Amino acid sequence: MIYEFMIGNYANRYWFQYDSTVVDLYEFLQCKKIQTNKPLVFKLKDKVSEKRLLSYDFYFSDGPEFISPRLANLLSSNQDFLHDVQLIDATIIVNGRSYSGYKALNFLRLISCIDMNKSEYIPLLESYPDGPKEFYKMVFKENINEQFCMARCEESEGIIVISESLRQFFIENKVKGIDLSTSCNQPIYG
Repeated sequence: MIYEFMIGNYANRYWFQYDSTVVDLYEFLQCKKIQTNKPLVFKLKDKVSEKRLLSYDFYFSDGPEFISPRLANLLSSNQDFLHDVQLIDATIIVNGRSYSGYKALNFLRLISCIDMNKSEYIPLLESYPDGPKEFYKMVFKENINEQFCMARCEESEGIIVISESLRQFFIENKVKGIDLSTSCNQPIYG
C-alpha cells in the first residue's frame, strides 16, 4: 500500500521561504541528483516560538521540503530511503538566528502510481491538458510492484508518495509535521 505524503498539523506561520540562489526550484522536479557545495537556505519571516518550531521533523516551504537534524540522523543509515531521496545540507534562519544540520529532500524516484481512469481531475491550465492537474478524487493503483520508500508520482509530479514501510518507520519514530493517516478528504493539487 502507498500513501500520499501530506502536511500534518503544521501552522501557516511555519512556512519557510526558500532562497533559490544556490539551487533553482526547477531542479528539484527533475528527479536527478543535485550537485552543490553550499547549504540551501530557508528563512522564516514571522517571529515564532523556536522551541515549538524546532520540535518538528518535517518542514515546508515555497521550495523543497526539508527535515530536522534528528530525522536526518535516523534516515542516514536507511539505504532504501537514500536510494530514493537525496539529502542536501540546509540552514534555516528563525528569528534572526541560523541553525544548521537540516536536510532538504530531493526526490530521485518517479513512479507511476495514480489510476487515472478511477481518479477525478481536471487540468490546472486548459491550454496545457497534459500538465499539472487538480484532483477531486485520487485513486492509487493497486499492486504496485516497484519497490520504493518515497517518490514523485509520474502522473502528477507535485504529488509525493511514501511506502507502507516508510510510513511505519515515521510512526515508530514519532515523526512530527506530516499526516500519517490513510485518508484525505480535501481537494488534492499536483
